[in-house]
Amino acid sequence: MVNKIVALIVFGVLSLAGLILLGYTEFVTKDKLQDLPVDYRIIKAWKLPEELDEISGIDWMGADKMACIQDEDGIIFIFDLKTSKIVKRVSFAESGDYEDIRIVGDTAYILRSDGEIFEVRNFLSANSQTIPHSNFLTEEQNLESLALDKNNKRLLLAIKDREPQDKTYKGIYQFSLESGEVQKQPEFRLNMGDRILAGRDTKLSKKLEPSALSIHPENNKFYILDGRAPQLLIADSKMKLERRYALDEDDFEQAEGLTFSEDGRLFISNEGKGGKANILEVVFN
Repeated sequence: MVNKIVALIVFGVLSLAGLILLGYTEFVTKDKLQDLPVDYRIIKAWKLPEELDEISGIDWMGADKMACIQDEDGIIFIFDLKTSKIVKRVSFAESGDYEDIRIVGDTAYILRSDGEIFEVRNFLSANSQTIPHSNFLTEEQNLESLALDKNNKRLLLAIKDREPQDKTYKGIYQFSLESGEVQKQPEFRLNMGDRILAGRDTKLSKKLEPSALSIHPENNKFYILDGRAPQLLIADSKMKLERRYALDEDDFEQAEGLTFSEDGRLFISNEGKGGKANILEVVFN
């Protein structure tokens, strides 16, 4: 009996060593996302006022200020992290399903779920001007992600639901800050068959449903948030998926917004009915 137990232990050790030598360990870990330990720390949390219960997008403005939008009203809310209060409201359009926001100098860009982008010039002044930019994307794509790529003077839009060209990937489309037009071919493709997305018992199009997209200011890697899973993925500058984190639903009830400060602090916003919406500062290990 003792010899059998020893034999089983030896077999297990040798099997694990074999997997490591063959490079399979990383694949197994990624394939069983549900078995991963929680690998992040929440540094600080800010409870949001009730009018931001439907918060859908955030962007760092500096000086402990956060630009926020929610998916019902055409209003930019300026939230002060020091006082935990809204210090300014800027109306830019009628009610609509607004999903993300990015600040470029004195201009705010807001994404609506049907792909239309609203450019709000001098958004903090009394003389702000809103310029809508329509394109070929529609409600079927259900866009929720808008990233600022400063180096290339563009915004990037990630398809959440139905890719208009191919079901095997979800496109990341470029909006030029100079021309105000969306490129018709995707700049990047998120491959739904990528092995890093394995482990979710769901159809191909549901493997990843981006609710926010942002670029790390120091290493230029892409951070992709999925509020339905919930999960966070990191991709390199060419959009090759590198790492995947499971998020605890108790911490991330409905993760919708993602942004970085200039020095790389990461913030995620969560919708929450009945005054449970929040902004979390998170560190991933």
